[in-house]
Amino acid sequence: MENNEILTRIESLMPFLSKSEQKLGNYILTHPKDVTDMSTSALSQACDISEPTLIRFTRRLGFQGYKDFKLHLSANFISNQIDSTPVKVNLNDSAIEIYHKLASFTINSLNSTLNTLDANDLENAANYIYVAAKQNRKIFLSGMGASTVLIHEFQIKMMRLNIQTIFFEDIHLRLEACANLKKNDLFICFTTLGASKENYELIDIAHERKAKIIVITQFGNSQIAEKADIALYTSIIENNLRLTSQTSIILQSMVIDVLFLTIACKDYASITNSVKDFREKFKQLGHLI
Repeated sequence: MENNEILTRIESLMPFLSKSEQKLGNYILTHPKDVTDMSTSALSQACDISEPTLIRFTRRLGFQGYKDFKLHLSANFISNQIDSTPVKVNLNDSAIEIYHKLASFTINSLNSTLNTLDANDLENAANYIYVAAKQNRKIFLSGMGASTVLIHEFQIKMMRLNIQTIFFEDIHLRLEACANLKKNDLFICFTTLGASKENYELIDIAHERKAKIIVITQFGNSQIAEKADIALYTSIIENNLRLTSQTSIILQSMVIDVLFLTIACKDYASITNSVKDFREKFKQLGHLI
């Protein structure tokens, strides 16, 4: 996929679209430059969809309508001047060719995420975590499957800020612990597609308990964010083979690092002293760090 922010956003949105919207999305991704010269009726006919579906699709992307969408799509091509042929991983690619293609997906997704991440929401998410820690509130973490990797990373980063978090691998223990949340405790959910029903169940419980809720998920996944106080959206392009989520893990890991550093800057002097103390202790114990 080329470095075009709008096309990256469409690619990220694809799993959440209806069949007719997916037809439209695939057509735009395959013929992006042709679309900039097509009328509403022409594009609707080419995709065998209704014009109202086309208008709703462009508004879902954040534009006022089809004309506004085309103007921004054209502007992206002018500013990037990059070939519009989508990059695909082929079965006979060498390891270094796969590296280059995965790097391209990741770089484009990182750049596009600058537009899907709301600056105020990102700042507020860091503040929620910081205030919860200062007020000795519970900070409860959730995520299924590959997202547990992100949870463990988040726990380690928060531990280095002397912020304790709660996570249980066992879903029954997680449900039980979540039921103990109180008003203004903090619930943080990591998910890409929001396909696991367990996340919805846990968010419902956290919402009922009047806990603050932060969801870190893929752009377009509005359903799981409905009851969240803050949703941090990443814009993801995965490789076409889609054997596992790769780019999504990298992007959400980047969000974790941003939150970590933003919180660290609030108490930089004390955190620096704490780091010196534990390094000295490790040295005394004969551990290399």
